[in-house]
Amino acid sequence: MKYVKGLIILLFLFICLSTYSNPVGAIFIPQNQFDDVEFLMTTSILDSAGLTYYVFSEKDDTCFGRSGYKILPFTVMDSVEDYPLDFLILNGGIGTYYYADNLRLREIIKRADSEKKIIVASNFAPILFMKDSMLQGRSINFVRNKITEDLEKKYKFKYLPGPVIVSENLITSPSSEFVRLYLNEFLKKYYETFSSESE
Repeated sequence: MKYVKGLIILLFLFICLSTYSNPVGAIFIPQNQFDDVEFLMTTSILDSAGLTYYVFSEKDDTCFGRSGYKILPFTVMDSVEDYPLDFLILNGGIGTYYYADNLRLREIIKRADSEKKIIVASNFAPILFMKDSMLQGRSINFVRNKITEDLEKKYKFKYLPGPVIVSENLITSPSSEFVRLYLNEFLKKYYETFSSESE
């Protein structure tokens, strides 16, 4: 039944792409402990703006938010390369911390970054950038605690305080309480990028 549902969604996505050829983005959520408030606000804002996106996670199984929200992702990390990726939003729940060593997710992020796709990360999600050299010359912001401060010392990158930091194609924030601010920055960058591409 999951596969039939997936095929129907894929067909719908294909029809949307072929009809409108709008950019399509992706939202990563961890399998457990994703920030469901951030996720719901993000999807609401993207839906209101008429943006097309899909949700992916590690497994094709129910993902659990820290406040009890549940969602079945559209696809899994191993299949993201089969879908468009014009922007990437990384959910910042505590569960994201456990993906810092996930090579497949880091490959997806590196691919999006190398293609200069807009990447949004808040709370714990910016730690996914730390182990790779993609931060050279760029600044980020993230939740401050013992874990992230130790990572900052170990990987030596530039931290900037503030509610939202925009550094080239990266948009980072220390907390999901700033979701409206960082998604506003995302939408500005999105419209700049995709309106100039269509001209």
